[in-house]
Formats: sequence, C-alpha cells, structure tokens
Amino acid sequence: VLDQYRGHLRQFIVDDKGVVLIATFGLRGASFPNMVPEKGLPAAITIYETLQMDFGIDCAIGATYGKVFCGAVGGLRRHEYVVLGPPVNLAARLMCSDNNPGILVDDAVRQAASERFDFLS
Repeated sequence: VLDQYRGHLRQFIVDDKGVVLIATFGLRGASFPNMVPEKGLPAAITIYETLQMDFGIDCAIGATYGKVFCGAVGGLRRHEYVVLGPPVNLAARLMCSDNNPGILVDDAVRQAASERFDFLS
C-alpha cells in the first residue's frame, strides 16, 4: 500500500503495546502537489480497510501533516534515520486516543483534504 501511494516505511515495531507502523509521505525528493488528499489520506484509509475487512484486525490510525526533522541521529557506530517533531507526536496521540473510531486526523490534514473527503466533527 505504501509503495502504491508513494509512502515510506519509517518504522515497524512489535512490543508490549502491540504493532506500530510509522509511515511518511513527502520526504525530501518525494514531495508532490496534493500529497495529503491524493496519497497520504487514501493510503491511511486503504491500510485501515484492508486490516479490518481482509484480516479482521482492529486498528487505530493517527494522521497528521506538517514540517518535521528527517535525518540520521546517533553516533558513527550506532545511528538511525528518524522523523521528529510536533506532527509526529500528535499522530501518536491521535492514534492512542480513546476517541479514535479508526482514523483520526489533525486540522492540517482536514484542511488539505476537505475538498476531496468528508470529515466527521
């Protein structure tokens, strides 16, 4: 799904909280017009529907849009590529929210995709 919508897999974690997938859209060199309504949000919806319908897996998605730091952090021997910033933190909070019916988005996503998608308040 990420490849179909030109997204990038940043991290896939399995731990005591369950499975967490962190995906990004619009990294340097992979940005394009109408990224949120044409790529990011459709990818989130496809992932959600596929997990629900094809596999019967309940999931929660937090989707945000904004500027973040992308790059390597750490030392010469041990480092990793990260995506850090308020939109990343907000996506995690939206994902974990008790009010999440499946996909929660921030105001920036809502504004960027409001012409193509209908949102519940």
